[in-house]
Amino acid sequence: MPESFVEPFTPHPSRFTRRKAVIRIIRDVGKAWFSDTLRAGFACAHSAPFRKAAFTLAEVLITLGIIGVVAAMTLPALVANYKNKILANQTKKTYATLLNAMNKWQYEMGASDYSGIFIQSKTQRELGNEFFSYLKIIKKCPGGQYGCMADTYKFPKARNDGQGKNATQNMKNFQKAILADGSSIGLLPYVNGAADCGRTFTNKVTDSNGNWVSDGKGGYETTTSYSRQCGVLIIDANGLKGPNQLGADAYSFIITNKKIANWHTQIDSAIIDESLNYVNYDSSADFQ
Repeated sequence: MPESFVEPFTPHPSRFTRRKAVIRIIRDVGKAWFSDTLRAGFACAHSAPFRKAAFTLAEVLITLGIIGVVAAMTLPALVANYKNKILANQTKKTYATLLNAMNKWQYEMGASDYSGIFIQSKTQRELGNEFFSYLKIIKKCPGGQYGCMADTYKFPKARNDGQGKNATQNMKNFQKAILADGSSIGLLPYVNGAADCGRTFTNKVTDSNGNWVSDGKGGYETTTSYSRQCGVLIIDANGLKGPNQLGADAYSFIITNKKIANWHTQIDSAIIDESLNYVNYDSSADFQ
């Protein structure tokens, strides 16, 4: 019997098998493309035209040196401006506090102007205590002694006292107090004058630069004038801290019967422009 031929069985691929094959081919092609692209990009990025050059140690040190020099030049000015801004803001607050206290004092006294609260028959201490009663005070220092404020205040501009020294405002006779926020106020009420605060003043003669003129005998040349002044007021925005100079951390005022007027200083620059107007100088040095 002849040997029969049996055809090998080849299964017909199903639709599912074909799909798996297609997915495998696409995946293999994708891997090959990504690998080739990555190698090409790496080679391009590290070729001469695209290679990023690193800084040398010398370049880094030079750069740091330049930054240090610029910082040394600008940092002092930035710190000074920052301190000035703080003083200006403190001055605004203290000035507003004293104006509110003065106006409340006048209102409760039923006075039409400041001469109605600076009663000329009262003592300076009595008037000082009345004014301080409208403020939040943590310490008072009566006139005739130092304390609560700097002993003296330098003027906004260096001035010769006629004896070869810089002129300063002495605070010994002021009624002084430290406020709760750390600022200080000094009040020198004028008493024994007319009901409207009118009185005759003896003032030192000054030259065109504001320097006191010596009389050559250890004193000063003087002149007299009549004015309605109820007292002198000095505020110090940061109390006993420096620089204790009028126009910087301190401002002075004349209290007339009608208003509180700038005296030696212009507080408007601190209030409006937040800038200080003074010359920093050594009050203990000989006047040049």
